[in-house]
Amino acid sequence: MAKNESTKSKAEVYREERKARIANAAKKNAKSIEKRNSFAKIAKKAVAIILAVAIVGGIAWKTIDELGVIERFATAVTIGDEKISAAQFNYYFSSQYSQMVSQANYYSQTYGYDIGFDTTVPPDEQKTTDAEGNETTWSEVIKDNAVDYAQFVEAYYGEAVANDYKLDEEAQAEVDELIENYRTQAATNNYSLNAFLRQNFGPGFNEKAFTEQITKEYLAENYYSDKQTALADGITDDVIKAEYEANRKKYDYTDIRYYSFTFTTLKGNEGETEEQLKARQKAENDKVIAEAKAVYDKVTNEATLISAVKEYKNKDVEKPSDTDYTTLTKNAQYDAVVTAVSEKGADWAFDAARKVGDKTMITGDKAVYIIVTVNPLYSMNSVDVRHCLIKFDAADENNVTEAEKKAAHAEAKALYDSFMAGDKSEEAFTKLATENTEDEGSAATGGLYEGIRISDSYVEPFEAWSFDPARKAGDCGIIETEYGYHIMYFVSDNTDDLDWKNTIKASKGSEAFTEYQEKLLADDGAYKVTANDTWTNHAANDYCDRIRKNNAYSAAYGA
Repeated sequence: MAKNESTKSKAEVYREERKARIANAAKKNAKSIEKRNSFAKIAKKAVAIILAVAIVGGIAWKTIDELGVIERFATAVTIGDEKISAAQFNYYFSSQYSQMVSQANYYSQTYGYDIGFDTTVPPDEQKTTDAEGNETTWSEVIKDNAVDYAQFVEAYYGEAVANDYKLDEEAQAEVDELIENYRTQAATNNYSLNAFLRQNFGPGFNEKAFTEQITKEYLAENYYSDKQTALADGITDDVIKAEYEANRKKYDYTDIRYYSFTFTTLKGNEGETEEQLKARQKAENDKVIAEAKAVYDKVTNEATLISAVKEYKNKDVEKPSDTDYTTLTKNAQYDAVVTAVSEKGADWAFDAARKVGDKTMITGDKAVYIIVTVNPLYSMNSVDVRHCLIKFDAADENNVTEAEKKAAHAEAKALYDSFMAGDKSEEAFTKLATENTEDEGSAATGGLYEGIRISDSYVEPFEAWSFDPARKAGDCGIIETEYGYHIMYFVSDNTDDLDWKNTIKASKGSEAFTEYQEKLLADDGAYKVTANDTWTNHAANDYCDRIRKNNAYSAAYGA
């Protein structure tokens, strides 16, 4: 409840998305199957008559077609030395279609953004553009994604096997759970698992193939994740320190206060030449620069910048305002200062010679900036804190009343006073948080947030309290956020867990992994791809036809 974003790793998020994608695909097809079952009951007698007069050859061919005998032996894609059957590629296309549906729904529901993919229409009936901007169909995009994902799975599975990499118990349990989920869905719709899998993934897919496929995916994806970690862990301290010393401004932080005098862009008058406009613009800019210089001359530190700007803003005002017109930027990194006050201003602010109270005046293209150093270059590290959240008991959480805030504060204050009257130990606070916090995410750990960083997107009051430079172990206090009142307890300042070390390690690890993956998946590498368009197109067309049939059933017999 203190954090704005998930702390899950990319690998964890991907695994959860994969489980949800496969489970949702099963549920979606189960609904279609249930509708067809109802229709099948109506047509049962007619079907029996047709089957009774069917010739033996016709029945045999139908069996071959439905069981996907041909699909199991036909090669759709060759990846290195591994042949991907048409039946397997049916699965890859189906899974990537489900991924596209999930992505479209996510963007629509989360951001109200339409990616241009209609989940109710077969993808071969929808136009889009590819990565090069050429017009194509969504079916072609999904087919290409399926080929790419097949290469990913085969490559990382091959590397996992070559390195004797095995699934751990947790991953194996997930594989078993997925298979049982499908078995349950099949039984619910009076289907065998094999028949249900064919309905989901097309002809030729059965329990054995599904088990092998899911196991292969899990092994590939877990190896992919662990390989990233291994390469990052292989970055030595010497490499990290050398990068930091060479590029400190990329990794350090600074606190600055600034004010900008914005230039007014003039428009040309009728009959005015370009040179005359430039001269008039220069005169206007010089006037602004002179005003900025007059204020700058009065500045000696942060406080005098605030007062000098306040005097400047109030000079022609009947009723002076006590507003602070300057901007304080804390915990700022280089790119943030470039955005705020220009690259030249950032270079000045991140000069190693900076000290508290230093000032400068920077003239840019659009404004003049007066900048004062509040806190010169420093490194940031993670901290550990505990908190006990008391939520607002609000009828409308978007419009909390003062009475509701007062009640929540009174409850928090009573708990705080009780804690402060005791031994004020971390153990006592852990007990208080476990018994009273309304933050479900940290209740089980006594309100503990370990290794939090200034870049982790915690709500501002929580972040400000936790990263106050004066903070020391055992500090306690009450803060208000949008969630309610937090009773805070500072556990430790992790001075060895420096941001720049972690940032460089992650960055260098990412570079190493990118190089590794580019080589692994290279067009001329060990896992190069050769696609058989006949069968990849067959998979795409067959899947789109099944969507059309499902839509026809829904239209004829009710959604």
